Amino acid sequence: MTAVNTIRGPIDGADLGRTLSHEHLTTGAAGMERIPGMMGAERRAEMVERSVAALARVRQSGIDTIIDLTPFDLGRQAWLFDAVAERHEEHGVNIVCATGCYRWVPPYFWMWSEDEIAQRFIVEIEEGIDGDGPKAGIIKLAWDMEARLTEGRMPVRAAMEKVARGAARASKATGVPISCHTLATDELGTPLMDIFEDEGVTPRAVTIGHSNDTTDLAYLTSIAKRGANLGLDRFFSDDPEYVATRGGLALALAQAGYAEQVSLGHDAQPAGFWGRWNDTPRPQCWTLVPEVEVPWLRDHGASEADIDAMLVGSIRATFEAAASQKGATQEG
Repeated sequence: MTAVNTIRGPIDGADLGRTLSHEHLTTGAAGMERIPGMMGAERRAEMVERSVAALARVRQSGIDTIIDLTPFDLGRQAWLFDAVAERHEEHGVNIVCATGCYRWVPPYFWMWSEDEIAQRFIVEIEEGIDGDGPKAGIIKLAWDMEARLTEGRMPVRAAMEKVARGAARASKATGVPISCHTLATDELGTPLMDIFEDEGVTPRAVTIGHSNDTTDLAYLTSIAKRGANLGLDRFFSDDPEYVATRGGLALALAQAGYAEQVSLGHDAQPAGFWGRWNDTPRPQCWTLVPEVEVPWLRDHGASEADIDAMLVGSIRATFEAAASQKGATQEG
């Protein structure tokens, strides 16, 4: 049995079922709930209703689990997880929440060592968010255009590398996987894999996300050959050309033998905020993959085994690989 933390407690990894690998209930920034007028009682109540409606809707589409990759500095709200967990009978979806760090490394992280950063992640995995909240089941990292900033007395890239090493050490200590937001057009999965391999992380425990923001199959297969999972987890439209491009990428990887190293998702959220409140509820925000991309894949030659590999097997494998390294230490 591989235990996976969810917002309702641990479940067996075999019970994750069909999983969307990169989603959010809400997004924004750390402390947004303290901004005057941002998140009063009425808006919080609506956030809960929107989340429950979207979860119920995606459950109708055959999805059993979503992975919420919202660390503290991307606007994670533990109270929202608690409220949604209390209404599980209305939607029936498992939710795995995350510790970790987003693109803009907080200044206080810069002063900490890799092990001190790791310990912060470990606390949220083993003790819970905010001490008594749900336990995180995955570690989120984000490498984007900021990784280009390599100059100055305290380069941003150096801080990002320190956080990545902290994540690697936390993953080995706790047995939970790592999932990465990356700028695929800059091939940022490559330096991340270099760091993880240097830290001794099992490659299969890593997901290099937002990989369908590029169509460079040479780059993507280079990551898959190193053993990592490819997160094809940005799917925003039902436009036929868009679907053919992004669905075609998943199909090409499956046909190349990598279906079990591909996971699918949207990077979408129903409960508002990415800098501002969205006045339009989006209960269908997580349905494009099961209702548009998956049928397209079937129609263009993907087998049911391929689809199960992308929605079930790949995610389960990352949790199993991570669990297999729990307690490992780096030698040398």
